[in-house]
Amino acid sequence: YNYSHSVACGRSNYPVRNLEYKHQLVSLITVVLQSRSLMYCPVPKVATKTLLTVMLYMHVRDISEHLENNWTNVDAARARMEQMINISAFIEDLRQNAITIPKTEEPKSLAAFLRIYLNILRFGSINGTSSSPPLNPWRLRFTFAFPYLRLRSLSNLSQIFSPSFTRAIFVRHPFERLASAYKERIATLTRDRIEPEPEYDAMREMICRRRRFPREIRPPLRKLDECNGTVPSFEEFIRYILINTDKPAVVARMNYHWQPYSVLCQVCKFKYNFVGKYEMFNDHFIYFLKRFNLSDWNIQKPNGASGLTKWDYQKFYLTLPDELTCQLMRLYDEDFRLFNYRVDDYINRTTLIQNCKWLRT
Repeated sequence: YNYSHSVACGRSNYPVRNLEYKHQLVSLITVVLQSRSLMYCPVPKVATKTLLTVMLYMHVRDISEHLENNWTNVDAARARMEQMINISAFIEDLRQNAITIPKTEEPKSLAAFLRIYLNILRFGSINGTSSSPPLNPWRLRFTFAFPYLRLRSLSNLSQIFSPSFTRAIFVRHPFERLASAYKERIATLTRDRIEPEPEYDAMREMICRRRRFPREIRPPLRKLDECNGTVPSFEEFIRYILINTDKPAVVARMNYHWQPYSVLCQVCKFKYNFVGKYEMFNDHFIYFLKRFNLSDWNIQKPNGASGLTKWDYQKFYLTLPDELTCQLMRLYDEDFRLFNYRVDDYINRTTLIQNCKWLRT
């Protein structure tokens, strides 16, 4: 489960202190548990709901232990922050995310709230018995509201490079992750979603406009109506996301559901020393839990797993034009190389793979 990037990435003189500021997205999404010397960069479409839930659970358990010990040996600023948790706002947010909390069982104290929240994170309900829809930590406003769960909570960023620190990332075959992102974010319309996602509605319409009205800067409204509710093909989607991806600045601003995780999580800068793979998720997840003393966690399939097979994703690439396939191979080249994934697991065109001139040998 350990994987060294030092050889594949080469040496870097990149100043550690600049990591957070140069790459704002990794700073926004990365979570840190100082009590366990653990950092985790969540890669969308790679079981992040499950893994973020575990990280939240460990963090809330830390807060509960701080409370039990009256914040002894806890930094004064952190103690004040944890004591000021807005319980009513948290409860309302949970209810908006389909978690049942009867009025009669609303927590009246921080200790009671933390007990309920730990049950919700671990079992999906306040009492650990009744069932609720799986919790989606990405949709909870307070997932990233805990300041001491953030990368910025570290007084010195270089401490994550100490020998005792675990820098974790879970990855997935780049082409399967991309197809999964298309299926969930683009091919699924708002009416079929649990919650609206206007960002992807706008993206579908933009792809449609580029295809139907390529020469019109401002098409008439009646024409634009033709794009409402349309689902672009996988090829149209790929053409759209590949625009200008030969420029690093464009790749750095890509939507993080399909941005290469070598860029998103800055793998050559953070030198992750715990790498789990989606293809072996159960084994790697169990190992992760044992490593952080959570062996009794309720093991089940990843929260949000689609149930689609490898073949379901492979089919998206059967008719994808060679030019687009080569551009994708270029875009995700580092993801393939650094994590030992093979292009031909999804592309059965040997000559094409050999002729993509920009592939590194």
